[in-house]
Amino acid sequence: MGDDLETYRAIEDTYKEGKVRAIGLSNFNAPQVQEIIDNSSIKPAVDQIETHILWQQQRMHEYLTENNIVHESYAPLGEANPGFLDIPVLKEVGRKCQKTPAQVTLRYLIQCGIVVIPKTTNTKHMEENIDIFDFELNVEEMAKLRDLDAKKSIDDWPAGMQEQNY
Repeated sequence: MGDDLETYRAIEDTYKEGKVRAIGLSNFNAPQVQEIIDNSSIKPAVDQIETHILWQQQRMHEYLTENNIVHESYAPLGEANPGFLDIPVLKEVGRKCQKTPAQVTLRYLIQCGIVVIPKTTNTKHMEENIDIFDFELNVEEMAKLRDLDAKKSIDDWPAGMQEQNY
């Protein structure tokens, strides 16, 4: 928006007026979130950032968790990028759990403590996306999926959002 602090203060006003129940951020890295925390009276409830199996945002997740801010995934299923759900490990774990690669991905993120809101207009996909609470990934499966983290953006995010740059 140009002036993040001023924009956030305006959002704080809507919270104080009772017009909203929670306020948050989108696409803020750790230093940007910290600036908001240090210069505002209401801590953000959530930071929605690109997070999926190929960019798990582990460092940012730790920061958000330490600050009691919800980590919400933007593009948890890779926004239908070709091949995203064809990763062999996702298929392997899916076969073992009798779930789709998408279900495995969503379950993984949830078990990591990340909020997921997958986007779809397909009714079958909606049903599959919600059918992820009848299984749990074991330690070995979680480790295999964690190893898929390539810190790779699907949207060519700016350098400031890359973990090695903050």
